[in-house]
Amino acid sequence: MLLSAACGSGESGGSAPATQTATPSTSSAGPSGEQRDALAAYVGMWQAMAKAGEVPDPDSPELRQYAADRALARIVDVLFTYRETGVVTRGVPVMNAGVTGASPADAPTEVTVADCADSTNWTKHKKTTGELIEDDPRGRRTITAVVKPVDGSWKVVSFDVGDIGSC
Repeated sequence: MLLSAACGSGESGGSAPATQTATPSTSSAGPSGEQRDALAAYVGMWQAMAKAGEVPDPDSPELRQYAADRALARIVDVLFTYRETGVVTRGVPVMNAGVTGASPADAPTEVTVADCADSTNWTKHKKTTGELIEDDPRGRRTITAVVKPVDGSWKVVSFDVGDIGSC
């Protein structure tokens, strides 16, 4: 799983997405347009990873709509490994993301997103048989991401994933 694969290094990683998103912000007026766009990119990245994991397809153009830099490199690396080892994913992670920072405050060019994501129903399987891979830790964990405008749209440029049970 991309979430579990992402845990070791301290940064990260079909069906209609069942992703949920909360949008708390640093202001009482609600998230700004930039913050909403950053949250949409964050959620879109995880949805694109889940979809690409069904094949798996490290070349998926949809991934590049939502991720860049270290975040994209990490996703591509994991999906390439899945393809080479005959692993596919099923399901989607459930996100509960919110903005925890935006800089500069008046016209953000960097947004920090915090999440308590649940990978319980995002499972790994053997591609040839569909058999569930048992050694696949799943559950709730913290994720912190940095989202910036890249090539005219907001994209996740890096993310850190905590251990199972970290939230």
